[in-house]
Amino acid sequence: MQCYTWAKIQAIFMKPIIKQLLLLFLVNLALAFAIKGITSYYGMKKTQMSFDHAVWVFTYEIGNDSWRPMQLAYDHWIESGKQSLLYTDLLLPVKVKFLYPPTALLITQFINTNNVDLLAFSTSATIIFLFLMSAGVIATVLYSWKSYKLPPLSSAEQVTVGALLTLLLFTFYPVVKAATLGQLQVWLNAFFAIAILCYITGWDILAGIMLGLMASIKPHYALFILWGVLRGNWKLVIAITVTGLLGVLLGMREFGFAMYIDYLRGLSFVTQHGESVYTNQSFNALAGRFFSVRYPEVFNNLRWNGYRYPPYNVWVFSFTQIMSIVVLLVTLMKTKSKGSEAKLADFLLMGLGATLASPIAWEHHYGVLFPIFVCVGLVLWFGDSPLKGNWVKAAFVLCYLVAANVFPFAKYVADSYFNVLQSYLLMAACGLFLILLLIKHPRENKAKA
Repeated sequence: MQCYTWAKIQAIFMKPIIKQLLLLFLVNLALAFAIKGITSYYGMKKTQMSFDHAVWVFTYEIGNDSWRPMQLAYDHWIESGKQSLLYTDLLLPVKVKFLYPPTALLITQFINTNNVDLLAFSTSATIIFLFLMSAGVIATVLYSWKSYKLPPLSSAEQVTVGALLTLLLFTFYPVVKAATLGQLQVWLNAFFAIAILCYITGWDILAGIMLGLMASIKPHYALFILWGVLRGNWKLVIAITVTGLLGVLLGMREFGFAMYIDYLRGLSFVTQHGESVYTNQSFNALAGRFFSVRYPEVFNNLRWNGYRYPPYNVWVFSFTQIMSIVVLLVTLMKTKSKGSEAKLADFLLMGLGATLASPIAWEHHYGVLFPIFVCVGLVLWFGDSPLKGNWVKAAFVLCYLVAANVFPFAKYVADSYFNVLQSYLLMAACGLFLILLLIKHPRENKAKA
């Protein structure tokens, strides 16, 4: 009986998809422990890897990275007799770095009005949305597996796939970092994972609702509206627009039209200044850190300053705008392919492009990469795309391992022009961006083959 059971377990782990997921998990875990060992050996501080953050979610008090500035902004608005323009009063003088749109304050208003315990609410919501994200990714994989007409997975094999995907998610640094910080980004990651599932299953309206919820908190995801218009996907466009507009109208009813105009003023200010600290993995920060070598006192690299932004610099601003425009033009370009994989890559590219085009993209904002990596991995190993070369797979694994981990020793190049290496997460995202482009335009691939 024991031999039979062991034989069944062996058979389960011989399934190609399970072997690939297990191997990726073990390699990633080995790398994480190697990094932790090196940093601990040299006495470096803040050596928590993704596994540490995953344990932290369930055993320690999570942070208030999103909730604190939202609460401070809401309190200021109440104390001003509901007359304050928050972005002029708090953001521009850099008293509080409150970057969320007024709509997001509806959540804070709900918590305050109903005397909800903030820590209990944020902790419960974080855990719920982490597992919602995991469920969305698992469902996407199982649906995609069936659509590829591959040998069906047994119930035990499906459970194993789900368990491995969950382990991979909880060892993906941007995802769990958002959780321990107490970030609303955890919600957005879950919305995006569910949006992908809805999109590939043909539920464009539900996908649009998810994207609309994302845009209500991070407006750059509203770029999906333009993306949908260019593709004539009116169900998606209407769903995003209605969902986002509903949030705006509710926010205007509570906080006034002038607050939203003031928010645009705040967005303009942040776009011109950005953040140069190393945890900002954007093109803006890449350029800002270049100037930090000569002007470290104003372009802060290693320490985040909650009461100051870097000064406006025409070179940093111009580089940021050029790269944002290039990224968005590439993502908005339609594919000539009618294949489902090219269509999926097109959708994923827009999600990634919206993050890359932002002047501020903290490490935890790249939690949206996880479902993208999973979808791309399925295409490369089991899909119909002609993109099957070992070099592409090796590049994919390298990008995943870089994105899934934190490299504390990168700070040692902060005071030199090699500080470009501090943007390792940005580089990994750009690598994935290029792979998605190759999947999106398969005819060009064939020509090269």
